Amino acid sequence: MGTWSTKINGNDTFQDIYQSFFDLYNQGEIPNEISKKIQEDFSEVFEDFDDRYDSLFGLALAQWETKSLDPKIYEKVKNIVENGNDLDRWKGLGVKSIENRQKELEKFLKQISSNREKPKRRIRPKFECREIRLLTLTAPDRKKHFEINEIYVNGEYKHTSSMIMWELEGGCGGGSVFYFYTKGKSVTANWLDSQTLEICYDKTIQFTKKEEDFYFGGDQGIIKYVAE
Repeated sequence: MGTWSTKINGNDTFQDIYQSFFDLYNQGEIPNEISKKIQEDFSEVFEDFDDRYDSLFGLALAQWETKSLDPKIYEKVKNIVENGNDLDRWKGLGVKSIENRQKELEKFLKQISSNREKPKRRIRPKFECREIRLLTLTAPDRKKHFEINEIYVNGEYKHTSSMIMWELEGGCGGGSVFYFYTKGKSVTANWLDSQTLEICYDKTIQFTKKEEDFYFGGDQGIIKYVAE
């Protein structure tokens, strides 16, 4: 039992259940289905002597906030509070501030016994894509450049990619050259001439895409790979 405070939400077990519920809720899943999944995925927690009450409290609050409070869950919480089961557990663990905990329990029971007007608004999951430029290399003809980028989504590395981009009188455009999914691998490049690009790379890289030529607007060339 990871106790932080006498607050109903003041421990890690409560937070694990509550946050897991809303992670799924914010992705658009149905509350009743989420509750089933939570109880299956955290079955050991719901049965654990030290964690079973806090897990029920976390689930009950999440259900109440989404107007999906299961009468069976409510009755279990009501019995725990009215019979002093949670307080007995705290006494057995030698935790102080029993009176404060009792007040929090009574306040919590009163809260979920009331009728919530509207379900809690879903929050769209954060999606932030960030691109870190590792290399930009302009060809001798000044018509195109080669670039390598690391892509991050919500701060997590996703892949390393590269492309050749053109700026010609007939328009601009480009195409991808390679992809791989291992962060921090060494890749360098050099234009041997305007139609030949040499890429030197860590031999442990496993490419998921690896083009060996390029073409755009009548401009074409080859790509040479050198493992190091």
